[in-house]
Amino acid sequence: MRPLKLTLTGFIGVRDGMKRDTLTLDLEALPAGLIALTGPNGAGKSTIMDNLHPYRIMPSRATKLSVDGFSYWDHVYGAQALKEFEWEHGGVRYRSSFAFRKPGKTGKAEYFLAWRDAQGAWHPMQTGDGTVSDGKAESYDLCVESVCGSLGSFFTSVFSAQNRRPLASYGASEIKALLAELLHIDDLRTLSAKAADVAKALGRALDSTQQQLVALGSKRDRVAQIDQAIASDAQSVTSARESRETLNAKVASLTDQRAVLAARQTANASAQARLRELRTRRSQITTAMQTLVTDASADERRLDQRRTSLRSAIAQHNAVIARRDAILGAASARDAAQARIASEEARVEPIQREISALEEKQLALTAATSSLKGLESEGTSKMTLLRSLEQQAGAISTVPCAGHAMHNACPLLAQARQADGQVQEHRISLTNLRANFRARRDEIELLTPQVQHLAGRRAELKAVNEAIAAARRDLQKAVDLAARKPLLDAATEGLGKASEELAALGAEEATLRARREAQQARLSEEVKELDAEVARLGVDDVTGAITDIDRQLTQCREAITAADARIESLIRSQTMREVERRAIADELAGFDATQSRANRLSDEIAQWKLLAKSLGNEGVIALTIDDAGPALTKMVNDLLLACYGMRFTVEIQTQRALASGELREGFEILVHDADHDSTKAVTVMSGGQKVWINECLTRGIALYLASNAGQPYETLFSDESDGPLDPQRKLQFMRMKREVLRQGGYEREFFISQTPDLVAEADAVIDVQALAA
Repeated sequence: MRPLKLTLTGFIGVRDGMKRDTLTLDLEALPAGLIALTGPNGAGKSTIMDNLHPYRIMPSRATKLSVDGFSYWDHVYGAQALKEFEWEHGGVRYRSSFAFRKPGKTGKAEYFLAWRDAQGAWHPMQTGDGTVSDGKAESYDLCVESVCGSLGSFFTSVFSAQNRRPLASYGASEIKALLAELLHIDDLRTLSAKAADVAKALGRALDSTQQQLVALGSKRDRVAQIDQAIASDAQSVTSARESRETLNAKVASLTDQRAVLAARQTANASAQARLRELRTRRSQITTAMQTLVTDASADERRLDQRRTSLRSAIAQHNAVIARRDAILGAASARDAAQARIASEEARVEPIQREISALEEKQLALTAATSSLKGLESEGTSKMTLLRSLEQQAGAISTVPCAGHAMHNACPLLAQARQADGQVQEHRISLTNLRANFRARRDEIELLTPQVQHLAGRRAELKAVNEAIAAARRDLQKAVDLAARKPLLDAATEGLGKASEELAALGAEEATLRARREAQQARLSEEVKELDAEVARLGVDDVTGAITDIDRQLTQCREAITAADARIESLIRSQTMREVERRAIADELAGFDATQSRANRLSDEIAQWKLLAKSLGNEGVIALTIDDAGPALTKMVNDLLLACYGMRFTVEIQTQRALASGELREGFEILVHDADHDSTKAVTVMSGGQKVWINECLTRGIALYLASNAGQPYETLFSDESDGPLDPQRKLQFMRMKREVLRQGGYEREFFISQTPDLVAEADAVIDVQALAA
């Protein structure tokens, strides 16, 4: 790729650096060799360099090496902007046109690529697959990559932008992808991806087949469960029938027992009736005795609660009566407290007036003290200045030319004469300062003893306020006690009533206890009489036994009905399970065919995965990169030897050893230092050495592409790559540039440098500052 002509319109870098809206550079007439772009910082050099290529990116401004990491809208201004770049590649002339329009808040960008035929006519670029450059970003990128290769390979090999990422920081997968693209074997990665896609598609088919196998397997398990359930149902039917026969026999036996008990019940009907009456009366007496116990508990709780309430009221009345003397004397205490408050409050106002006057004097003392310190500082400064002026003025009378005619016109004594004129002025100012200082000092001496009384007056005011607060507390206490006088009369009356009611409770409790004891004695006697009569009757009551037999008969008949229903349900369930088993058995007939299909799919997937891995980064690509490694390493080391001497030798390792001793694919750049007999990674070298090694690596890749990979780039680019290098290394850096041009057969290299010696080594210079409007 060889730049021919560049036009930039509406770019911020051109406007700010060159004060121009439009810039046009004709590069076609430049000589072969090294072309330097010079100018101060901010002149627009990087803006020009970043646009000397057809890709949609300004690499030194991009956050990553991709069109997604850059936006032209951050670097253009106005309603319209334009980049038009003509370049040559493979003997064909191309023109890249970028048009940016932003009439409102939103903008529109269009990108066109055209090529010129032998008659000079321009035609839209079209790729081999039929993609035409129609103004869209995607179609433009495809067209440019079909001519110049990918953006990554271009900016990694031949274009060294500012802030570029060093090769040593690339990860193993990144460097493999980059080298695969540079070696034109990235189509293997495409085939690997296609093989992986086939494996994924077959995997989905295998997943579906395995789901069918899982479903059939579950159905096979279901058949076993159904067989077990059918056998269980048969056993359950047999067991239910045996249980039903047992229940029928028990019903017959209970029926006979009930007939015997019914005959006995008929014979003893009258005795049974009297016996039921006695039992009913016995139940009533038991209930009455339980009621007496419940009532006794309730009366006891009620009396205890009332007694507790009365005792609490008596305690409260006694507490009020105990403070009789204090309540009756509260009026006199209230009057005494009010007199104390009035007396103390009368002292507050004079003290506050005196404190206010003293506080004003304290403020005056503070201001005088501050002014005194300022006057003292100012006097010291003026005294120092006066002494300095007197020393300068003293030179008038001490110089050898004193008394001569030239003495008053000597220019060397101008400062001394000026100082002599200022001496009297500063002496008068110093005298005034001293008078002010004495006045402030006298004022401080007068105010200081007066202000010292302020703390005592404040303490006295605090004591008076505390006395007033104490008197007010005593007043509030006396007022509260005086308010309790009506409670004293009520407490005296309430104490008598509560005592009388407490005595009445004791009498009521004794009366209730005597009444309950009499009722319990009468009911106990009646119970004894009932028990004696029941013993005399001596007749068994078979009614309960008959009732129990009737209950058992009902339970047995219900159990027989449930057994019949269960037998019918088990037979129906067994029939349904047999039907389900036959249906599942029909479905299981295709299990072997499904298993065979799953095995075939599994084998096919394994083969496609093996193919994907073999064609991917860990397979043929890795082997190809390993094969290219020695040639690339030799070119880098030849550059180091030709330009920088024998100190450093680069080793590119594409495999790394694990702790177990096995080798895995990787990428690491090691540098052997012959001066110190050491080996270390590029990442731990100094800043200048990193630049040195990284530039050799980058240009080594460019040379490899030019000689082995057949990539016909004709121009190299570098933007201030020599920054951290010392002067000697910078000159060697220029020798490396010429060596790369010679070995790779490149026509030109455009470079930016702030080092005048390097610019002087260039074959042509583009002075960006001279392009300013």
